[in-house]
Amino acid sequence: MHNIIVIGAVNSTAEIIKSLVKHDLKPKGVLGFQPVETTNVSGWADLEEISEKLDIPFKPFQKINEPENLDWAKSFKPDIIFAVGFSQLLKDDWLEMPKLGCVGFHPTKLPKGRGRAPIAWLILEENEGASNFFLMGEGADDGPVFVQKPFSIDKEDDATTVEEKILISLNEALDSWLPKLKKGEWNPIPQDNAKATWYGKRTPEDGIIEWQQSAESIDRLVKASTEPHPGSYSYYNYEKIIVWESAVERELNIKGVVGRVLLKDKNKGVLVQCGEGLLWLRKVSIDINEIKIGQQLGFVPQIEIEKIWKEIKKLKNE
Repeated sequence: MHNIIVIGAVNSTAEIIKSLVKHDLKPKGVLGFQPVETTNVSGWADLEEISEKLDIPFKPFQKINEPENLDWAKSFKPDIIFAVGFSQLLKDDWLEMPKLGCVGFHPTKLPKGRGRAPIAWLILEENEGASNFFLMGEGADDGPVFVQKPFSIDKEDDATTVEEKILISLNEALDSWLPKLKKGEWNPIPQDNAKATWYGKRTPEDGIIEWQQSAESIDRLVKASTEPHPGSYSYYNYEKIIVWESAVERELNIKGVVGRVLLKDKNKGVLVQCGEGLLWLRKVSIDINEIKIGQQLGFVPQIEIEKIWKEIKKLKNE
């Protein structure tokens, strides 16, 4: 029987723990990331609570490479480490610790889409995803793959629904692979590096809405940025508002100034003119009734510069 420990922070990590138990490969220990503010970690899961229910030793961490975490993990003499769902880089000490190796997870169709923020990028580009378990090495998501289970992404998917699809696909992948692992099979297949592509880092600031873009593009951004992500955003009366849900309007024959609210509907939300096309904001962080028809969303740079210039001139005169 393999000695397994799990390191992670999110819903996918929790599913891995539960699946290992289901397949009689119960982890010897779990290291769970416990941030100061959990809202800063998309899809964070309380692994301590799960571990307690399953009677698995648990250790919280904030910096995984601290010596005390390494010593705790070494005490279990792990054959395999599952390291899934946290952004910190593992030192070589971790990769060298287990007898067989460290297993990572990635939700794109490897070798395509290696790197950061895969859910957001998959939605923005409407790519097919896949749940992969692979042998970790020095590179990012470039190790040989044990199992890959594809899933589709359509125009109506957002970050919430894609995460749901990932978790379903993840469990299917584990149900396919873990029985083989339990029998002692350890035969990951190398990736074709010639076909590899990469995604770059995304931050909450990348969710800002540029109303000059098309309604289609903004709708994709909203869907890519919604929960469990921080949300896309704009400004209304100099206050930041988060846009959680949107829909492209394809029938109304109306046109207005870019970024301006054109209509309100109690069921559809508020209709905004984009650089090309119209977009309904269906769910935002403020009461939609507060948003008035004719108001501008976001900032018009030249108007804002003029206001600042006038303030500076006024201060100089004083």
